[in-house]
Amino acid sequence: MKETQEKVLDLRSIFGIEARVTTPAEATGGEYVEMDCTLEPGGGTAIHYHPEQEETYRVLEGTLEVLRDGRWNAVPAGGFLTVPPGAVHGFRNAGNEPVRFFNVHRPALAFQKHLETLDRLVRGGKIRSLKNPRSLIHMSMSAVEHRSDVTVRPPYRLVRALAFIGRRLGYTLD
Repeated sequence: MKETQEKVLDLRSIFGIEARVTTPAEATGGEYVEMDCTLEPGGGTAIHYHPEQEETYRVLEGTLEVLRDGRWNAVPAGGFLTVPPGAVHGFRNAGNEPVRFFNVHRPALAFQKHLETLDRLVRGGKIRSLKNPRSLIHMSMSAVEHRSDVTVRPPYRLVRALAFIGRRLGYTLD
């Protein structure tokens, strides 16, 4: 019997999140990817949207705040919220305790690859924090290459510009 090892993606230094890939995209033929996430207090994402993906949050512990329709919605343990393709959103932990939730992107597209690239760059020391210009360049390069989401804040044109600068400077995603 073949054992599958779950991938743990350590993105705490940039988003305050650790994500365990519980159902990888390859296991579903790209239909979806599912992750068990733990979000530290103060952690969260940029405001963004997925042009072709639906994203669902099912909160297991704590309260996750999800931006949708221009306002922050508190999603408590036992609750869930789905964001349709193209809807501007983000999430954060405004509380004092970690929040644990399942996160599903449907279809998977390159979302898992993007997070795996960020994880690899964090572990390799190329991404250290959101305040480090080199880190921002590497993150932008991955976002543009994998096209998993489009940031609204910061503007996507800035992300594309940073990715362009990184390529010109010889930065790689290795």
